[in-house]
Amino acid sequence: MITLWRVFKSGFRNTFRNAWLSTAATAIMAVTLLIMTFFAFSIFFVRSQLNEVQQKIDLTVFISDDAKDEQIKALQNKVLQSGGVESVEFVSKADALKRLENSSEEGKKLAKSATEIGNPLPASLEVKLEKLDDIGGINKQIRELPEAVIITETSYDSRDDNRKGVIENVIKISNGVTRVGAILSIVFLVIALLIIFNTIRMAIFTRREEIEIMKLVGATKWFIRGPFIVEGSMYGVFGATIATIALIPIGRVAGQFLIDKFNAGQAMAYFGTNFWLVVLCIYALGIFIGAVSSWLAISRHLKL
Repeated sequence: MITLWRVFKSGFRNTFRNAWLSTAATAIMAVTLLIMTFFAFSIFFVRSQLNEVQQKIDLTVFISDDAKDEQIKALQNKVLQSGGVESVEFVSKADALKRLENSSEEGKKLAKSATEIGNPLPASLEVKLEKLDDIGGINKQIRELPEAVIITETSYDSRDDNRKGVIENVIKISNGVTRVGAILSIVFLVIALLIIFNTIRMAIFTRREEIEIMKLVGATKWFIRGPFIVEGSMYGVFGATIATIALIPIGRVAGQFLIDKFNAGQAMAYFGTNFWLVVLCIYALGIFIGAVSSWLAISRHLKL
């Protein structure tokens, strides 16, 4: 236990021996961890937006006002039996009006006006598809059913609710964010590894006489190497601390902007709820990068 304490004490003291190199290593570590955190958030945010779009109704079939209940039921059953259809829900004129009323303040006003003129909103069938790519074929298939005489139009006909293009755009954005984030993360990760590698190399060079004396008096390889591993890990700890402190004000400012402009409430809520888990991951990643850099430098320059 005493030996372990000495290793940690020596490694911690060595962190402050070369102030400029230590500052550079800590700064680049903090930037690297921040970029990786923002990259992880961006991926989660884009994926959650994609999932939210995909979960919405894919195809809406509008029903004529003079359609009878048995006609609607027959059409609903036929649509449900169509290949590629996951579910079909009937929305009556009254339900459509209630949805409009509950949608927003503006919706309440529109619903009131609609009520005064006799509710012109049509009944509809909301069709959820197994694959959005099939929307064109399924729309055509529904249109060709004998029971389709009660259909006035579909959302695919008017293209008002065609989400295929939206999802394709979100996927492109997701892939773009993934590539850019991965490139930036790798670049700064390599820079962090190189700076810490050179910092430890300089420390080994500076302490070469001390290391020789320790070898002569019978110090174990672990006792000699340990302080350098601790030193590299400390750069990770300091960098993670700075990154966490910076993350709080950045998260508040950027978070409110993302919520207002991009409806990122779900992603922000998730990261807020799991904030300490995110912090733990930042520290773990920082220590891992520091320890690996130190080990690489020791393996190359510390001959025992």
